[in-house]
Amino acid sequence: MIESGLVEANGNGKARVYILSAKVYREQDNSVGYVRQTGIDRLKYEELVLKLAKQQGSVTRDNVRELLNISDSQAYRVLKRLAEKKKFILIGKGRSARYELIK
Repeated sequence: MIESGLVEANGNGKARVYILSAKVYREQDNSVGYVRQTGIDRLKYEELVLKLAKQQGSVTRDNVRELLNISDSQAYRVLKRLAEKKKFILIGKGRSARYELIK
């Protein structure tokens, strides 16, 4: 089904899920359905990270990676985006780096 373009994979490892492909949604004239199916989770990433930070006081890249089931680089980008929006301040460098909420 993947080879024929009917299904596509999202995620990796145990988190991998299969969804109908964009091609199927286009043929059904339902582009909104495809975007909803693939994009809602990413829209909530920042909200979930902020909620975790409020509970713990700070978060690390590993916390975000585990929470959202994403790669290290994706977790970094989520945290960087939140820091650019002045939601977090970076404390430390490297493996010991953490992000604290700006009050």
